[in-house]
Amino acid sequence: MTAIEPATYREVMAHYPTGVTAVTGVADDGRPVAMVVGTFSAVSLDPPLVSFMPMIGSGTFARLRTAKSYCINVLAHDQIELCRALATSREDKLAGVGWSMSRYGAPMLDDVVAYVHCRPYRTIEAGDHYIELCEVTAMEVNRPVTPLLFFQGGYGGFTTRSMTAMTGGDLVAAVQLGEVARPYIERLARELGCEAGVLVHVGDDELMTVSAAYGGDVEVSERIGERIPLMPPVGEAYVAFNGEEAAERWLSRAATRDERVLARYRARLDAVRRQGWSMTRRNSSGEVGYAEFTAALQEYATGPLTPARERAVRATIAEAAHLYEVVDLDDAETYDVGSLVVPVRNPEGGVSMLLRLLQLPAGASAERVRGWVAALQDAAAKTERALRDQHRDGLEEYLSWCRSEFPL
Repeated sequence: MTAIEPATYREVMAHYPTGVTAVTGVADDGRPVAMVVGTFSAVSLDPPLVSFMPMIGSGTFARLRTAKSYCINVLAHDQIELCRALATSREDKLAGVGWSMSRYGAPMLDDVVAYVHCRPYRTIEAGDHYIELCEVTAMEVNRPVTPLLFFQGGYGGFTTRSMTAMTGGDLVAAVQLGEVARPYIERLARELGCEAGVLVHVGDDELMTVSAAYGGDVEVSERIGERIPLMPPVGEAYVAFNGEEAAERWLSRAATRDERVLARYRARLDAVRRQGWSMTRRNSSGEVGYAEFTAALQEYATGPLTPARERAVRATIAEAAHLYEVVDLDDAETYDVGSLVVPVRNPEGGVSMLLRLLQLPAGASAERVRGWVAALQDAAAKTERALRDQHRDGLEEYLSWCRSEFPL
């Protein structure tokens, strides 16, 4: 058998990412001990066993193995500095680190993704490492975010979202496109006493806020760069005017394949095409309320989320479809408007961006809602003229990138 060179072994294995954990315990001298481990793995369901593989020459493990119990702390994507602190050779690695003692007798680090409480089960020598088998006594998810990964010599996170990412130049082009609308949304926010924003298409299934303005005493609720999923019922004003292929791709992202539900989404797209705008209502009755819906959007925007948590967030968004139900404005009623959205059309007939109003006054009459829509549409028309007459090159750059990266 041909010997494997150590450099070759490391180079090839570097192409496979590993999770990063911190194993903690209390040594037989009564002092807490911690070590960073990139070899943690599930082993058996019955009995419940896990393992990690420290180097045989590790002085930290020599102390840790005297502990009666371990806590496997799964580090989060934003705990790189904690990881580095625990990976140092200093004796008291937990000095300055937030932690609490578990009821099983091992330190639990603050803000990690999960805890796996276990006790030593068997130690096996395997070359220059031990395989430390551990019997699981309890486990819990502490913070459902994406874990820290080690890959090709560096630390980072992971996301389930489309990673066909924008380059720096592409992102600048999208932001510059949104800046064309800034004077108009600033005026809207000031005159209406609300929040006004610009959304552009930046991913295979996402929209991003590239400009925002606030009037009156409304609070900042959406940061520049935050993303929302382009999936039913969200984003209908974008896909409604971009052709049937775009509509079908949007529908394919629905949480259900129930034809009755899909038919309602199609009817909603038709209504948006006819009236030229989209509205959500805060007081529409359903299992998911407007506050829960907006909280789900905010959680999505602040990601990255674990796959399970992202599925849950998307499910909440899908269950809020009733907030988007078609409404014929009735002069005898009042409306608690959650959002109003109008498209900004490009010379090709598609949509280059969306203008949106949020945090509008509650209890608005139908006439007042029509006034808001008219003001928003006027801002969209002025933005379209500015794009056509003054910013054509920037629009063409964005459209060219968007067609090549995310064809609809």
